[in-house]
Amino acid sequence: MTLDSPTVRIGIDVGGTFTHAVAVDNRSLTMLAKVCRPTTHNSKNGVAEGIWQCLDDLLAVGVFKAEDVVFVAHSTTQATNALLEGDVAPVTLIGMVEGVSGAQAKRELSLGDVEIAAGRKIPVKNLFFSPSEAAQGIRAHLDELRNSNAHGAGASFVVAEPFSVDDPEREKRAAEAIADAGFPVTASSEVSGLYGLRARARTSVVNASILPKMTDVADKTKEAASKLGLAPVLMIMRSDGGVMAVDNMRRSPILTILSGPAAGVSAAILYEKMANGYFVEVGGTSTDISIIIDGKPQRKQAAVGGNILYLKTLDVRTIGVAGGSMLRVSGGKIKDVGPRSAHIAGLPYACFAAPEDLAGAKAKLAAPRDGDPGDYAVIETNAGGSFAITATCAANALGTLADGDYSSGSKESAKIAFEALSALTGRPAEALARDALDIAALRISSVCEKLGEEYKPAAAMSVIGGGGGASVVAPPAADKLRLPYRHAKDAEVISAVGAAMAMLKNVIEKSVVDATDDDVAAIRAEMHAAMIGSGADPDSIEIEVEIDKQRNTLRASGSGSASLVASRGSDKINLEEAKRAATAALGAENSDVSLIYEDSASRVFSAKNRKKGIFGLGGKTLTPAVVVDMYGLARLTIPDAFIVLGARSNMAQDLSDAISRATTFGDGGAIVKQTYLVFAGKVIELSKLGDPEKMKSFAEMEISAFPGIDTFCVIFKK
Repeated sequence: MTLDSPTVRIGIDVGGTFTHAVAVDNRSLTMLAKVCRPTTHNSKNGVAEGIWQCLDDLLAVGVFKAEDVVFVAHSTTQATNALLEGDVAPVTLIGMVEGVSGAQAKRELSLGDVEIAAGRKIPVKNLFFSPSEAAQGIRAHLDELRNSNAHGAGASFVVAEPFSVDDPEREKRAAEAIADAGFPVTASSEVSGLYGLRARARTSVVNASILPKMTDVADKTKEAASKLGLAPVLMIMRSDGGVMAVDNMRRSPILTILSGPAAGVSAAILYEKMANGYFVEVGGTSTDISIIIDGKPQRKQAAVGGNILYLKTLDVRTIGVAGGSMLRVSGGKIKDVGPRSAHIAGLPYACFAAPEDLAGAKAKLAAPRDGDPGDYAVIETNAGGSFAITATCAANALGTLADGDYSSGSKESAKIAFEALSALTGRPAEALARDALDIAALRISSVCEKLGEEYKPAAAMSVIGGGGGASVVAPPAADKLRLPYRHAKDAEVISAVGAAMAMLKNVIEKSVVDATDDDVAAIRAEMHAAMIGSGADPDSIEIEVEIDKQRNTLRASGSGSASLVASRGSDKINLEEAKRAATAALGAENSDVSLIYEDSASRVFSAKNRKKGIFGLGGKTLTPAVVVDMYGLARLTIPDAFIVLGARSNMAQDLSDAISRATTFGDGGAIVKQTYLVFAGKVIELSKLGDPEKMKSFAEMEISAFPGIDTFCVIFKK
């Protein structure tokens, strides 16, 4: 069947071994097709060849045409791999300095070679010019570079000037001159709006070092999409879980670092509608673990080679235990699971072999690769075959996998492998298999517990498993955490699904001392313009502004849907479906949940929760609240909330009353409780602004920007 209207989103996950691609209906979010190809690292077109093959395969399925596609996004490990493997360009850092402050600026810009991984560095050369001499000095250096190739082929440049974040014009002119000469270049003010010259320059150097490689990736990917008529809708995953236009990657490839794990987290929120819980994405070699609170992933400051960058990424913890992790044995017991995987060792899983292929199976301990310890369990057969005993083999031997599961293999073959291991160790085969899964589950649950300790979620949590190996180790990890477990739909392609469903995102951060209402309004307007410029639908844009008085920074975060995909009318949920989602999020009985607020795109529900005191005496009644959007996602959950309803006709007074209730006063001045503005499907945290008057002004700006909205809701934690 061919779709009648343009409603298809395509997501592609470029992994280390395979490239997965999916086509998702934009309205119903149902899966239309999914395909897989080996990742084409060694092709002359690089990974773009595999992307083209996957796109062509999806179109060949025949359920949609190229003109039906409104969105294509792919995650990439290219930037991360380039840094890990040292596949970077040398960088010339041009400092524009003058006057008394010039000596200090020179010291800050003299970075030396920047370490990016153990034993790997970005070669950095410094040149300094006064702003008035920069144009002439840069021309002379470029001429010398062309003639002698003194700094090596493929060199990149960074231009940095103190306080260019306040006035970037001279820095930009210098960068444009270098770009016009055909060299990759990064202006430091385009990477970050913060002061901190050394950190800004270091971040710019990392960005510039991967510009040649990532520009090549962008060009080839766009060319591959163009062959099929899909280039105009091509997006690249960012490390914060959003997407950006492929042309933007040419300027800021650093924003794609760790975008692979970010795609899976995006799917957990948008596809699985996870509001609060741990998302565990299990591959063949490693597992990515993240925590989601109130429908949002948590973020951390990025670091490369121990160097802090002016960049925030999703807080995704990666551990070397997964479905393909091989078992390690010591003293007749399972010592550990991983980090070496069967994939990297080049060995087939024993459980995916036919039982007859394991005839005469004997277990031995060996080093799968040079440099590995010699305690990994391997099966050898009469026919001379070698097989790995993996965590997936353990799950198959114990029969914990459902028929048809992506990791399901031959139970008989798995049992043969563990009987052979039992003969080697003297421990019962079933006990060995249970030990293996127990160790793997403990590794995962321990990371979840650490995330919980750091972020302190207040709502009821759960575990969602994604990735091809999820059924192997995620359920026993959830058991250790004593949390409910759910297996993600289309788990084996969950990262590709996340890429297909991702939203446009952007972040603007500036150094501002004692930010005023005008500063807040200016950065909001700048973010709104940036989101529109990136192709976001105006009605879908959601902006939060945060004031950090300790760091003297002003930060705006924006998100929104691409204009072509903003309308998804047919999958809106009704009131009863929204109430069921609220009941699940609150952990309450359906009869105890009440609708408090409703508009065209969001609903707020509340309940009563009697909390008993010690020995059943005393106690108090909590009023938990949850915001459910039109698609059934619980956007915000508060364990004990106060809800204030407001109207546009009385906006100033209603906002003032609500924010006053959320504010207490102590010796240090006003203390604002965590406060959110809810309207038109938006959930905006006002308390990040820190000041009651700024919160009120910003809320008025947001509501005024949507003249069709007559009501709003303010929720704060008691």
